[in-house]
Amino acid sequence: MLLLLVAALQQASVDSLIQDRMARTHIPGLAIAVLDSGRVVWTGTYGFADVAAKIRVTDSTPFQLASVSKPITATILLSLFGAGRFALDEDVNKYLPFRVRNPAFPDSVITFRELLIHRSSIADNRDFYGPLWSKANGDNTTPLAKYLRDYLSPDGKDYSSKKNFLTTAPGEASRYCNTCYALLGYLAERISGKPYEQLARDVLFQPLGMRETAWFVRDLPAGRPAMPHRFAKDTGFVATGQNGYPDWPAGTLRSSIRDMSRFLAMYLNGGRYDGREIVPAKALRAMAPDDFHNGFLTWFLNATAKRDILYSHEGGDTGVRTYLAFTHQGERGVIVLTNGEASVKDLAQEVLGVFGPR
Repeated sequence: MLLLLVAALQQASVDSLIQDRMARTHIPGLAIAVLDSGRVVWTGTYGFADVAAKIRVTDSTPFQLASVSKPITATILLSLFGAGRFALDEDVNKYLPFRVRNPAFPDSVITFRELLIHRSSIADNRDFYGPLWSKANGDNTTPLAKYLRDYLSPDGKDYSSKKNFLTTAPGEASRYCNTCYALLGYLAERISGKPYEQLARDVLFQPLGMRETAWFVRDLPAGRPAMPHRFAKDTGFVATGQNGYPDWPAGTLRSSIRDMSRFLAMYLNGGRYDGREIVPAKALRAMAPDDFHNGFLTWFLNATAKRDILYSHEGGDTGVRTYLAFTHQGERGVIVLTNGEASVKDLAQEVLGVFGPR
């Protein structure tokens, strides 16, 4: 009886906290999960997946993950690393049909590790990406290979030696890079011999039973994903449409809180789920080392009050904000998915604190 009372008080506290934050920061819909000891201990869903249509959020509602897609792409690629298909410090040109070099440093190789930690000296050209990122263009139709060749190869139509690359050599400086994660997705495609979206299904989504997860809206099961929204005082919530762009391995994955909980549970259990190895533990250790690495931005690293490492990633796009964080200590984690534009990082940490270690 006491345990039931404690659980009821926790639920009431969390509901009040989330609903208050959603009202104050104008979040139309939200799904959240808390994990402890490598398993899901609580899931909550709130508000609307589509305000105008009055469709409520459920635990099977796919939300766009925005940049939380990047750890997924890294996991898929590094599953190939765990299988011995490539080395982290290899020159990526070994696997590409076109040559990628910073023109200011033509003799400096660009490695997988440098792409993963945003130190490759490749830059996101805002003149190129701005029009693509600022509009809801729906599913991307440009083949990954064509977009990357046009952007990174000197004979490409979108190539710029000054805007597409940094003035520092590979390995010297950290600059957050969406292009790098699109390139990592394409490298996974080249190494595996499978289209990247098929590889993602084969390596991760199908083995984990992630049935409400896909890179493109067209590939989701029946029922539409959460609609991204913006809020303005004079109009209220306004649907912005579904986002899409050529660097889709960096940001357009849609997934439900139920599916993302399976992904994080697998991560916290050393690559295993339901007694099966999904991703080699070696791959996950490479992504989430047990010590601080300068600029290791597959996950952002912060110290907790208990001196453990908090691995996290936040995602933001037009009408979208998401957050995922975990610690190895206690195998604890939290995931928040929304179809609004308010940051949910602090909310995630507060909810995790309400439940506390078990």
